[in-house]
Amino acid sequence: MFGLEIIAAVVIFGGLLALLGDRVGMKVGKKRLSMFGLRPKYTSMIITVLTGFFIAGLTLLILTLMSDYVRKALFELKTIEQNLQVTTKKVQTLTDQIQLKEQEYRDLTLRNDELHRNLQIVVKQRKQVERQLESTQEQYQHAAVTLQEVKSNLSSTKEELELAQNRMANLTKINNDLKDQMSNLTLQEARLNQQIQNLEGWLKSLEDQNRNYLDKPIIFYVGEILVAKVVNPGIHADRIYAEAIEPLLKEANEVALKRGAQIPGKSNYALRVAPKRLAEVTTQVAGLSVKSIVRVVVEKNSVSSEPVTVTLEVYPDQVVFAAGEAIANATLSSNSNESELRDQLLSLLILANNKAIEKGIITEGQNLRNVVSISEIAATIKAIREQKSTNVNVSVAATQDIRRIDQFKIKFEIRK
Repeated sequence: MFGLEIIAAVVIFGGLLALLGDRVGMKVGKKRLSMFGLRPKYTSMIITVLTGFFIAGLTLLILTLMSDYVRKALFELKTIEQNLQVTTKKVQTLTDQIQLKEQEYRDLTLRNDELHRNLQIVVKQRKQVERQLESTQEQYQHAAVTLQEVKSNLSSTKEELELAQNRMANLTKINNDLKDQMSNLTLQEARLNQQIQNLEGWLKSLEDQNRNYLDKPIIFYVGEILVAKVVNPGIHADRIYAEAIEPLLKEANEVALKRGAQIPGKSNYALRVAPKRLAEVTTQVAGLSVKSIVRVVVEKNSVSSEPVTVTLEVYPDQVVFAAGEAIANATLSSNSNESELRDQLLSLLILANNKAIEKGIITEGQNLRNVVSISEIAATIKAIREQKSTNVNVSVAATQDIRRIDQFKIKFEIRK
């Protein structure tokens, strides 16, 4: 309504001012006034123009005084346009946010529909589980009735059970006897396998050599350890051969010479070792940060008056048997005589020693009598024969954590 009032005011004031201008023009024309020496005609035109200027200016002034909107339209139009642009951007941003929220609402609606469908599935599954539970309860009741019937028939099967237990006892005794025989056969098999390996090495050596070696005795067997020493870390790579490898080879050479080995044409040297292997061992020892065991091992059987082919093996120091760990096991019979038990214990001890050698433990200078005393063997035999059970499980166990550089400290244990 306020806009209509302004329009009405503009029309009224415009009419009044136009009427006023017309009156002024008529009077000026009648009086034939002249300005600046101009003719009355031109003077009348100038007064008419000035009157128009006055009418327009007065109209704007009146509208400006009467309406705040007109003032803003005349003097703040640029600011209004800028604010309109900012407001338009905000409206667009809010519109985008509304569309995003609408999309989220649609997504949530779809998710809700999906959850509702899943809920219906779960409800169906629950009903199925309830039906299964009812069926299980019926089966349980049936089983309870069956159990009661079985209990009522139990008394009639006791005699059959006693008979079955007697048969089980007999079968257990037979099984234990078979286990005892298997244990003895296992020990015998280990000894035979060792002999077979020695024989195979000997035969291979004979095949590699000429027929004239048949009349010469074998002085070294394949896998035999000539010497083994502990090498400390921290030796410079350039000095490892001179300080560690070369002394080891010299000691192994002395052992070979004492046995009768010899390189033809050289009276003071009897070893053959691949230079490539020497370089590999030197590099391997140089890269270790812990102590290591270095062994000189026979690669193939050797006969008297011939060179010994050897290689070098490196074992970094570490714990190979934990305290109490069983290294070798065997089942012995308490009814065996003392001589048989002694042989079986010695075989078990040899088996444990061979495992220690395979693990890389230094056994240089360690005699089996020093590892386990005769008195300990006798005490173990006595303990075996005192057992109530016929079959006795005997093991060779580590007395403490055994590292490769440690002494091979073991003991016999009778395990239940």
